[in-house]
Amino acid sequence: MMKKSFFILSAIMLSIAFAVPAGATDWDFYGSVRMETFNIHQDKNANTSDYDDRDTTWRLNSVSRVGATVKEGNVGGCFEYGHGSTVSLRRLYGTWDFGAGELLVGKDYTPIFFISNQTYPNDFGLSYFGGLFSRNPMIQVKVDGFKLALVSPKTGDPTNMVKGKDITDPDYTPRVDYDTIIPKVEASYTLAMDTFSVRLFGGWNAFEVIAANNREYDITCYLYGVAGVVNAGPVTLKAMVWNGQNVDLYGLTVPLDVDFTPEYKKDGDKIRDNNGYGGIASISFKINDAIGVEAGYGYISAKDDVAGAHDDEAWAAYLQAPITLAQGVTLVPEIGHCDYETDGVDNDQGHKNYFGAKWQINF
Repeated sequence: MMKKSFFILSAIMLSIAFAVPAGATDWDFYGSVRMETFNIHQDKNANTSDYDDRDTTWRLNSVSRVGATVKEGNVGGCFEYGHGSTVSLRRLYGTWDFGAGELLVGKDYTPIFFISNQTYPNDFGLSYFGGLFSRNPMIQVKVDGFKLALVSPKTGDPTNMVKGKDITDPDYTPRVDYDTIIPKVEASYTLAMDTFSVRLFGGWNAFEVIAANNREYDITCYLYGVAGVVNAGPVTLKAMVWNGQNVDLYGLTVPLDVDFTPEYKKDGDKIRDNNGYGGIASISFKINDAIGVEAGYGYISAKDDVAGAHDDEAWAAYLQAPITLAQGVTLVPEIGHCDYETDGVDNDQGHKNYFGAKWQINF
């Protein structure tokens, strides 16, 4: 159904593009096809089994995409579909330049977005290990370097509050409903100079979990941090750090092996918040117009606000050498290590090593 919808929408957009008189509207169609070819070795703990596991990933990268941007006067827009195992809507938004700034309505990257160039897996750019990835429906106003966005709110269950569990079980209080009063709020301010930029950002999301017997539990999630980029000739430095509360229910992409979810405690009948922090850093060097090299590192940590809880940590590091084979054609060999450290009760969660390459053609 999604594939059929995708082709229908593409046909409609093409018809509109060719029907509009020349010069009236500026259409720019584009596409990017990406294959990832990696060999991954997971130890038995990271593989949640009693044996080590080695596999080859040879697949279409899920961030492969096709789309278009359009501009007519002070109004513009974009649509973009991605294709991995299924077709999905990545971006769909319209913009209005009202003179003093710009209004954006639709789905796009939110103000907290910040990742590295790591390619494994699926060009996630360390978003599993400290990077911030957020692409959601929103209404955003941009004035100079300031962005303010009202984003589709995120909801979810605290640990030990699972719908469908036996309500006689003393370890569970089942969720029956969510109440959201206002949207998620995100903001950022970027100071951009000739050779560097600095960005301050933050976000807030709150909702209520309605449990059995009409009990209500408030969940408050927030995030704040700072990021910077320095361009010094052929060298580029990127870094970002953040701190937050209940960031899984805030709506960030986090590794499955790190628990950023608040926990429901039957003792005291209350929610125990989860506190976390993380960050990423990278350095890249452009050797010439065809070859470069980049190294990056990301770290993430979470801890429940309960007695005896341990830090639940994970980190990753990578080294890559992007190669431009022709205009629009790149090959990115990369090796990396992902370490899931120990969980909140000090159990070893193992590690993963990988090597391979991403193949990409833009058109």
